[in-house]
Amino acid sequence: MDVTEQRHFQRVPFTTESTIEFGGKQHGAEVVDICLKGALLKLSGPPQCRRGDACTVSFVLVNSDIVVHFEAEVAHLRDQFLGVKLLKIDIDSMIHLRNIVELNTADPDQVRKELSFLYREE
Repeated sequence: MDVTEQRHFQRVPFTTESTIEFGGKQHGAEVVDICLKGALLKLSGPPQCRRGDACTVSFVLVNSDIVVHFEAEVAHLRDQFLGVKLLKIDIDSMIHLRNIVELNTADPDQVRKELSFLYREE
């Protein structure tokens, strides 16, 4: 089964500067795409982490002081790209994340279905 068949959450393109922290060190990164359960980041160099490592990701929404922040786990690595799986997020960040995904998808109803799936997972 390929990764897209396993994926329950649609990714949407969303490019913004971000910060990722692992091992107590912060690194600049760029969000490439995002979904309700994770994100794909591009680092400026090869990641200094391994699959399964804990990390935190944060980014500021453009033209605002709103910070989206979540705890995650490194899901996959390839060259400068790092996929993270969201593990823990505060309610305000989740609301903003949902809005980002809804505004960047052609099917906002799918996002609502994904939210209900997310609640069943927990």
